[in-house]
Amino acid sequence: MRYYRMIEENGNSGVMEGDRIRFQLADGEEAEAFCVKITEDGAGLFIFTDCLKNEYRMNPDWQYPGWEACELRGKLNGEILEKFPEEIRSRMKPFPNGDLLRIPTEKEIFGENPYGEAEPEDVKQFDAMRDRRNRIAFQGYGTGEWEWYWTQNRSVDSASHACFVFNDGSASASGASNSLGVRPLFLYQ
Repeated sequence: MRYYRMIEENGNSGVMEGDRIRFQLADGEEAEAFCVKITEDGAGLFIFTDCLKNEYRMNPDWQYPGWEACELRGKLNGEILEKFPEEIRSRMKPFPNGDLLRIPTEKEIFGENPYGEAEPEDVKQFDAMRDRRNRIAFQGYGTGEWEWYWTQNRSVDSASHACFVFNDGSASASGASNSLGVRPLFLYQ
């Protein structure tokens, strides 16, 4: 599945799966995101095409308390969100927990939980992620090398490990205090 339709700057009330948005963060970093799902209320769920140029750790100590209590969640909805242009932020909708940014789950990327704790039945793989190329991301939009990036899931094998996507689009788990890529998601209407 290839994605080519760009959302116009003047707004588009008909967001569709596959639509892309390109923008620049406040620090000059270029970003592109594409729509992987339309929610029941018509918002588009967008994922960054590539990772942010900087790597981040999930948590500073060798423990991973889960997504809701980790350091990376705070950074995403603090310093990283602050870099988004106002024209994007003003159209973002909060997730059920109130956050405006999050990272994908293992099941949203792979359709199953090969390393992480099981997710609810209603969580489905994004259609675009069935294509391995869409699971692969670079470090920084269109630049850098293929990047490993975090998913929200805790590993079932270790309290200090979180799941991630290898640079070849496959799954694994690693210590939460390691620095890996971050591929943000946001709801956009």
